[in-house]
Amino acid sequence: MLTKNIIVTTSVKTSDELIEIAKNHALNLELDFYYRNKKTIKELLSSFDGLVVIYKNKISYFEDNSELFFHLDTTALKLKNNDNEPLTELIPQSSSVLDCTMGLASDSILLSYYGNKVTALEKNKIIHYIVSDGLRNYIASDNKILSAMRSITTHNIDCLEYLKKCEDNSFDIIYFDPMFSHNIKESMNLSGIETLADYNFPTEVFLEEARRVAKNKIIVKAHFRDNIFEKYNFKRIIRKNTKFHYGFIDFND
Repeated sequence: MLTKNIIVTTSVKTSDELIEIAKNHALNLELDFYYRNKKTIKELLSSFDGLVVIYKNKISYFEDNSELFFHLDTTALKLKNNDNEPLTELIPQSSSVLDCTMGLASDSILLSYYGNKVTALEKNKIIHYIVSDGLRNYIASDNKILSAMRSITTHNIDCLEYLKKCEDNSFDIIYFDPMFSHNIKESMNLSGIETLADYNFPTEVFLEEARRVAKNKIIVKAHFRDNIFEKYNFKRIIRKNTKFHYGFIDFND
């Protein structure tokens, strides 16, 4: 698999301070820094596969016609409307939860908000970097959401590799959204993440390890057309008028 040619740069309106900050981000990401020189995103993408752009208040990743950045749009709306989804009903408060597919951390924030201790894993380095930076630095007007974001522990690691290092019964709950292709195409909340997503999720081997590490439940979120529920004996929670369903394996049944 060829490595993408990705660089770090600043917003067009920049400063010496922002350039130094961007250079530090480039070092952290082990990518080259490139002076913006007032070039447009489109012009830069004619020379590079992807751009990590450092703004004053956010970090964005551009590739093709998409932009990935940390935001709270749908998560904040769910919390504001008390739309807890079955996910929070499936998990008793004060559980230790391992979110194996962090992505934009929407589910991690939701779970943390309702009083769970959340550890989130993200295999892709750029997604992990941007989202972790957002969890640490994004300013939310709701202090409880802010506290939920700040208390999430994140790791840039393949979830299977992480699980193999865990002792038996290390977490109360293991949660994963394997992000099959139709999930990406049909979820506006995942806009921008598809260019970096890994579609090859090792479900069978993953579940072998997850069964060992999870004390109480394994929970999956997947498109309602997916056969993952039936194939791996998840009890499906039917959600009318929604494209994504939850399934769970309960070890205490």
